[in-house]
Amino acid sequence: MSKFLLLAFVCTLTALHNAKGLEALAGDINDSNDGTNYAYRLPDSTEPVSYDLQITPDIENRSFHGQVDIVVKAKQYTTEVILNSKDLILTSAPWFQDMKTNRSMAIKDYAFDDRREQLVVKLERSILPSRLYKFTVAFSGILRDDYIGFHKYFYDSGNYSRWIALTQFKPIYARRAFPCYDEPKFKTPYTISIARLNQHSALSNMPLKNSEIHPEDGWMWDHFKTTKPIPTYLVAFMVSDFDRNYKNGDNIAMHTRKEYIEDTTYMMGKAPNLLRGVEKFTRIPYMLPKLDLVGVPLLNAYSMENWGLNSYEEFYVTLSKDSQTEDKIQGSMTVLHEILHQWFGNMVTTPWWDHAWFNEGMCNYLNYYITSIIEPEWDMDESFVENVHQYALSWDEYDDTHPLTFAVSTPNDIENAFDIITIDKSAAIFRMLKCVVGEEIFRTSVNKYLNDFAMPSLLNKLVHYCYRYMEAEPKDLWQTFDYVLYDANYVIEDGVTVVNYMNSWTEQPGYPVITVRSTSNGSIVASQKRFSVSYPSLGTDDEKWLVGLTYTTETEMDFDELTPTVWLKPTDDHAILKVPENFGWIIVNIQSTGFYRVNYDEKNWKLLLIQLITNPDRIHVLNRAQIIDDAYHLCRAELVPYDYYTSLLEYLLMEDHVMPWNTAINGLSSIMDAIRRYPTEYSKFKKYTQGLAGILYDKLSENRMQNATTKIGWSRLLTWTCKMGNPRCAQSASRHFDAWMKGHQIPSEMEEATLCAGMKKGNVAALSKIYKLYKTTRSPSQKEIILRALACSNNVQSHFSQLNLIRLDNADNGTLQSFKTICDNLVTTPAGVRGLADYMAQLLNSIQSSSILDNLQKYIAVAYAALAPKVATDDELFVMEMIKPSGINIHINITTTKIHQTIESNLLWMERDHEKIMRAIKM
Repeated sequence: MSKFLLLAFVCTLTALHNAKGLEALAGDINDSNDGTNYAYRLPDSTEPVSYDLQITPDIENRSFHGQVDIVVKAKQYTTEVILNSKDLILTSAPWFQDMKTNRSMAIKDYAFDDRREQLVVKLERSILPSRLYKFTVAFSGILRDDYIGFHKYFYDSGNYSRWIALTQFKPIYARRAFPCYDEPKFKTPYTISIARLNQHSALSNMPLKNSEIHPEDGWMWDHFKTTKPIPTYLVAFMVSDFDRNYKNGDNIAMHTRKEYIEDTTYMMGKAPNLLRGVEKFTRIPYMLPKLDLVGVPLLNAYSMENWGLNSYEEFYVTLSKDSQTEDKIQGSMTVLHEILHQWFGNMVTTPWWDHAWFNEGMCNYLNYYITSIIEPEWDMDESFVENVHQYALSWDEYDDTHPLTFAVSTPNDIENAFDIITIDKSAAIFRMLKCVVGEEIFRTSVNKYLNDFAMPSLLNKLVHYCYRYMEAEPKDLWQTFDYVLYDANYVIEDGVTVVNYMNSWTEQPGYPVITVRSTSNGSIVASQKRFSVSYPSLGTDDEKWLVGLTYTTETEMDFDELTPTVWLKPTDDHAILKVPENFGWIIVNIQSTGFYRVNYDEKNWKLLLIQLITNPDRIHVLNRAQIIDDAYHLCRAELVPYDYYTSLLEYLLMEDHVMPWNTAINGLSSIMDAIRRYPTEYSKFKKYTQGLAGILYDKLSENRMQNATTKIGWSRLLTWTCKMGNPRCAQSASRHFDAWMKGHQIPSEMEEATLCAGMKKGNVAALSKIYKLYKTTRSPSQKEIILRALACSNNVQSHFSQLNLIRLDNADNGTLQSFKTICDNLVTTPAGVRGLADYMAQLLNSIQSSSILDNLQKYIAVAYAALAPKVATDDELFVMEMIKPSGINIHINITTTKIHQTIESNLLWMERDHEKIMRAIKM
């Protein structure tokens, strides 16, 4: 009896830990104060306790059918049971059974609510609170072609066409495979059974329990062990004839099509180390008995973190030790990202999609952090600042950006919640937090948070049947940090807690510019305001942040102390920075750890310029890149004159590191894109930029550029010098292309420049060989190189049909993600911009008459978004207006309206500043 009471007490603790309280439950029924429309949320009257799912894919008829038994717990008296369902047919009437009395509950009616994507079941009589009922429904659906829900994919394998059927349920696509409670807060055990033909195999989240042959039809049924409590978006299963690669005694296996299985050996050797790296950081062992990594030809996303069954586009797991380093980095980080999700998102889950950034950001940051430990020669700190931190700053600098935490309600809201703010800004914020509290406190706090919300191990052992991994919100992690800091007797700053610090960065949009200036009495003061490049600006100065400032001076030269020493609070007009006498220059935001930009007074800008021109290595490379990046964006915001920026660019004559050059090229390229509207100014600015390209080519050809062993950045810089028309670079690339045509290898750092030169040649033999390489290569970086080279052609449109890149009259040709890759790479040159825009306009009639217009709207929006920051001329703008999606899909229309506002802002920016830029470059 005492053991039973203890078990009941433990389960009660679990329920209390997850309870919202009566006030919060009442608030779930209607719209909330934060603007969330709860009409699209499931009511809080029932919840799932367990699922028993049986499903049969019928590939010949491109369909599936199945049955699901859901044990449902009533939380209040109700005569309605509402679940999520979309695009499904109920093949028999649902029925309810009282599990205590075994009596059936009479069903009055049931209907689909298409707008809310819900199945509403009305009962003849009310069900009772705390009573368990079994809801059973048989259903069928179409095996989809759009890579979401339960979908199929056909691929060529030798002389045969083969297929796979697999799931992609994140974020809200499980409802397209079976009726369910399709919200992340409902974490429930699943018992899954899959029917298949004898020559195929099935995989699911858990290991196989047993298989049996159905006596009537001869189909093989695979029954899998019951999962831990998981949300619907992490449920996964697939049927294929893939092969398996594994090591005896290891719980990791890789699966891919038979002809590529030997190519998984390299990543099969790395995956256990990546898993151990996460276990070491979290101090929590992997929680499932197995982890399958599946490489499939195409996915809706590059990868998916299904618990125990991660899926990847196959080239990420079919690498070798001889693969290009860029591919190996991408492969390792892609696999590691989904492994991290097994802890962050799978084990501990956020209850709703308004916090989609929370686990995405943590996994994105830790991906770089753990990779830097495992592969220190890859220079991940520099890669993070360039590819994540700076990118997020440039995305978040407009007035219409959104905060990290923002209300999402409709299915379209949820599907579009994963953007640069969600993924990259969140990662930069986690890096900033680590620097505030220190590495040890950061790791200890994250570990405690994971343990607290996975339930203490003692309780797990005592009560297996109420064992569950919990839901948590950002505030739970912030509070955990504050507890750890308190126990360590560590005070960040008077009045500063992690809770109020992180709330200021996650609950309002944008970020500040910190202005640093000398006063008449000789002190140095820092103040803040929201940074914006929107023109005309629609924002206000109301937003203030809790900002931790790091800084060093010319006399101190301390670029290693990353913990803030001065705090600028929202209520402060300014903060005073203590500096020694005759300190020389000052640099704020050491190693770009803070998510903000910095502006200085004229004297300090000049001192920094002198230092960079005379001896740039005295300033940390991340701060050299930061100074260039900030200066460019400050010019756009009219906070400093353009000659500050162009004067800084002169120091590049002394710069032998890749990262500051890449940062400078980003700014130069943005100006080049926008100033094309003014042909005379464009010609002059291009000539100015060609001068910088000549300096860069000299450094590259003399092998003076410092870089990681990968030479990834070097390759990109070399390509840029060729695209800028540097004659020596063009000649070298042309010679390499001619040699390649005769069977010689292209040096890896010259590949893109060389293929670009080949596209410019334009002869049939050259183009045929490039097309063949595109069709046969399995290297993702090489495919992107070829796509960027395609944009070098003077007639981009003529190559579309030969490469079969774009068929918007039939969107079954590839995933939305791969289409985005094509568009992003095509718009890297003016010819590519014109070619893509014109091609989209030509397809407009067939697109508008298409039977799959709803899906095509997403593809059009992707092309529109890729073109938006690049278009400049009147004819390009006219095409953009033609292809602007409208009417059919409201959310896509809203998204493209925002993009159109960016176009208008860019046009007004260049109208305002093109003459200023010309004066700054003195041409």
